[in-house]
Amino acid sequence: MRDAAAKDARRDDASDVVVYDFDGTLVEGDIGAAFIHHLLRGWRRGVAMPLATPGLALMRFERTRRLGVSMFLRVASLGRSYDDIHAAAERFAEARTIRRREREIGWLRADLAAGHRVVVATGAFEPLARVVLRGLGLEGSVTLVASRLADGPLGPRVLRHCNGEAKLRALAEDGFPPPYAKAVSDSWADAPLLRAAREAVMVNASPRSRDALRRAIGERLIDADNAAPARGATS
Repeated sequence: MRDAAAKDARRDDASDVVVYDFDGTLVEGDIGAAFIHHLLRGWRRGVAMPLATPGLALMRFERTRRLGVSMFLRVASLGRSYDDIHAAAERFAEARTIRRREREIGWLRADLAAGHRVVVATGAFEPLARVVLRGLGLEGSVTLVASRLADGPLGPRVLRHCNGEAKLRALAEDGFPPPYAKAVSDSWADAPLLRAAREAVMVNASPRSRDALRRAIGERLIDADNAAPARGATS
């Protein structure tokens, strides 16, 4: 009986969690991809060119996406330490002009005001996302769950990839297992996250993502660009 009660308590806690994707949802563009492109300058770009076709192909699929990202990161981090990459990520994020998505940021603030626990979950590297959240005025108000790097023998490597099914695992590792009250995303890769939420909201989706998410989620998917979802607070 105690086990059942504990399980119900965890379910009640999780039902108060609202999860927002980051790139394409709260801000425009893909800051993680932009950062790796920034690192691949000079001779590193030449080394990376032969990897472009297989690397991008690997990134199209859930099971191999981490490997594709790792291929480019390996080249980008050659001759650089973890601390070098971490500092470069912070400098890059601070200098980058961030295009805010005010509608979605407004929803997030309304969810906070309603007492929900709000998590921003992203495939971007943690230092990148943290600096941008600071610029949005959200650091300290939301919990960040992001991809992480670690030192490796040839340079920094991907320790945790926070995308697709891996995003759910990262959320659970950080104390936010499904189900969720609401999830908001622009990407087909977040179909697992949206399936795990009572209210699944699609925003700013490309035609590819829109079709894929409709197939994955079904009629309960809210297309925020074509129908008005509940503003902010989730009942």
